[in-house]
Amino acid sequence: MLTSRTPDRWIFSQGDFTSRAALHERYGGSRMSGITPTTKSTHVFLFGMQHAPGSGWRDDGFYYYAGACGRSGTANWESHPANKAIETAWSRGWRLQILEAPAVRRDRLWRFVDSFMLEDIAGELTVAHHPGGPPARYPLFRLRSIDSVTHRPGQLLPPGDPRYVDVRRVERCDLLCREARETPLTRERPETRLSKAFERYVMSQGYAVHRLGIRHTAGCSPMLTDTWIAHLDLLIEAKAGPNPTDDVRMAIGQLAHYTRHTPGVLRKAILLPAEPDRELIELVRDMGADTIWPHGDTWCTTGRWSHLIGLTRHTPH
Repeated sequence: MLTSRTPDRWIFSQGDFTSRAALHERYGGSRMSGITPTTKSTHVFLFGMQHAPGSGWRDDGFYYYAGACGRSGTANWESHPANKAIETAWSRGWRLQILEAPAVRRDRLWRFVDSFMLEDIAGELTVAHHPGGPPARYPLFRLRSIDSVTHRPGQLLPPGDPRYVDVRRVERCDLLCREARETPLTRERPETRLSKAFERYVMSQGYAVHRLGIRHTAGCSPMLTDTWIAHLDLLIEAKAGPNPTDDVRMAIGQLAHYTRHTPGVLRKAILLPAEPDRELIELVRDMGADTIWPHGDTWCTTGRWSHLIGLTRHTPH
């Protein structure tokens, strides 16, 4: 059967403006706090002001965000629920969505900056808000962009030795069906169409999609994988042939070959055009991988990580 989940597709792009009322109507959460876990989704909102002390992009490519201080100003900020929400997001794979109030406010609107994950706590920020009073102490969170990791092109680290493994970004224009282009080209293979459809869905959820190029033998062309989702450390091999059993066997072998050179791959999955029978699902599971297939307007998977990218979790009958 299919387990239900709350839809949490992120609908904003970098630079979009929105009101807090619209955000919380869709995703839930407190409308007053600067750090707001949502009640209807797996997003955590981080609201900030442009040019706020300590916050913003830095030359190292990371975004720094000042968390919440202790309730009395000098109390231990580690116990503050808002700061714990950021650490919880990291442990559960939830996204931190940063929104800034621009220097010139636009009708109480907030500008979406980017989606982030917690890198680490860079230190403590001390700010004197009142003359003669005790300074307030805030944790300074160092965040990395989910899309580009360090917010600089070409800085996404491969899941293996960079001498042999490189990461190749998939752009939205790459995912157009060939019939949608002006120049007629050779007909695409079924697994290519399947991969593109899945990747379009993943990108609609706010995640970047890449492929890995693996140079396994000197003098040979590199192996080019199917989908690599760095946020999940997930490598996917797509198959759409006439025989599902043959497809699964071949995909298992290819994933084994790829992961021999990519120790950073923590999750593997096989993408198929339809739900396979239970025997094949169990075979894939026994090989340490999960299965993905389309289901109407969404996608199903046997992976426990399904909620992290908006898929529906499949459980056996």
